[in-house]
Amino acid sequence: MNIVRKACEIPVRNRTEVLVVGAGPAGFGAAVSAARAGAKVTLVEQGGLLGGMWTLGLLSPFFDNQNKDGLNRELREALRARDAWGGLWDISFDQCEMALLLDEYVSKCGIDLLLYTMGSEPIVEDSVLKGIYIQNKSGTQAVLADVVIDCTGDGDIAARSGAPFEIGRESDGVFQPMTMMFKIGGLRPGYGRDDLRSWYDVLIQKLPEAEILADIPYNNPALITLPRKGEALIQWTHVKRSLGTVADELTAATLEGRRQVRRALECFKLVKEQLGDVYLLDLPSMIGVRETRRITGEYVISDDDVKSGRKQPDAVCRVQFGVDIHEPEKPEQNCWQHPGFDIPYRSLVPLKVENLLTAGRCISGSFAAHAAYRVTGDCLAMGEAAGRAAARAVRRKCSVRSLIG
Repeated sequence: MNIVRKACEIPVRNRTEVLVVGAGPAGFGAAVSAARAGAKVTLVEQGGLLGGMWTLGLLSPFFDNQNKDGLNRELREALRARDAWGGLWDISFDQCEMALLLDEYVSKCGIDLLLYTMGSEPIVEDSVLKGIYIQNKSGTQAVLADVVIDCTGDGDIAARSGAPFEIGRESDGVFQPMTMMFKIGGLRPGYGRDDLRSWYDVLIQKLPEAEILADIPYNNPALITLPRKGEALIQWTHVKRSLGTVADELTAATLEGRRQVRRALECFKLVKEQLGDVYLLDLPSMIGVRETRRITGEYVISDDDVKSGRKQPDAVCRVQFGVDIHEPEKPEQNCWQHPGFDIPYRSLVPLKVENLLTAGRCISGSFAAHAAYRVTGDCLAMGEAAGRAAARAVRRKCSVRSLIG
């Protein structure tokens, strides 16, 4: 059954030069770098905090951060100065301090920010993206822009604008599971800073692993120590066969993730000697989605690019994080290292749609390449590059595609 909606006039909220949709690591980087380059920027975020998975998703560590300059280095140094950096491998951070820091950056840059606002539909004329419709407490409005940067993670704006995309592994179409992170307090004093899983090895001596996997189908959990003493994040839950671009499946996955958190807390009672009398300190407001759409761009980063460590003439950053595939149908990870590979600007430029860039995990690449570049240090660097390119295109009055050298 379909309903025909009555035609109506939509008010234009504003016209901007660069419109960034999504304020996770990629969107934050895009907005700040575009504003610093002199562009007028509007940033739209569906949640109430900047940072996406950093803050709303309780995701730490800050992977692939320490080999990068720019905003990666700035945030690292600013958080360290606030005693909010450290923990596991000296790359974890305090989420509350991160949220406050991101607010300060956006305010200082004079970015027009809209929280609690969903970028719902693109405004496209003859394959040219003119802006988007937004929805929030003020109703439905339009924001018009010279350049739109899709930092939704899922490539929502790009896909709805007509850009081609792929989902899943090339061989069978399956995709990586989601994870509901959670924070614990009360961690035993003296627990090893870099001790990811000795507690799990003890747990499976006390409880049959098959019984654990029946409830939480992942056999390589990680306890991620944080800068504050006694606090840690847990990466353990695995929700399989749920697609983050389908609302019903995303809802069901979120509920299942929280059910697995409850089971994990029950398991922790069996390893009090190792962990201490830990308790649930915080739950995220969004589940961690590893992958959905990969928007096809002017260049698709291939498995061979990853394995050979290919350098690109238009590189925007270099990925050092290993290929990290959380197996879609098994309770395990498939990880392999590579010599490092470049993300080319061309992979940020979608096919078939003008005035559009992507940044973050939805850029153009293979299943395996995506499993390396999806981490937040790389997403932030991609966002920075997209923001600079968008500002350059505005200044030169040219298309973002024409910037391909």
